[in-house]
Amino acid sequence: MKKIIIILQIITIIFLFNIPEQASEDEYYIMNVTFYSLDETCISDEWNDGFTATMTPIRKGVAAINVDMINGEWVVKSPLKLGQQIYIEGLGEFTIEDTGRFSERDKQQDIWTVDVFEPDHQKAIEGGRKVKKIWVLED
Repeated sequence: MKKIIIILQIITIIFLFNIPEQASEDEYYIMNVTFYSLDETCISDEWNDGFTATMTPIRKGVAAINVDMINGEWVVKSPLKLGQQIYIEGLGEFTIEDTGRFSERDKQQDIWTVDVFEPDHQKAIEGGRKVKKIWVLED
């Protein structure tokens, strides 16, 4: 009976910490996760064309990192890079295909933020800001 209980506990732990096989348990970032939609309060009309910064259609499964304009060029300061496949704790797998601009409020915090696309604007608002572990699956 004790063996069965131990086996059930191990299975429970595996399902609770469901980390994709490609990711290493000890190699992750702790980052802020926020949500955005195509609503004008999230994306200005200038950039709201239905495409990501990498010119792929905006859709579920897309995530964005913040970039900064330095000497006339967009610069990525995030530990995550465009094109990477990531796994966000409790949310699933995403591809970094989009960008957002650094806010003037807290550029240091912006470096450690990933923005997840949510088609439903109300759900994006309800998603709020969460601190999550993020694993890079593919570069």
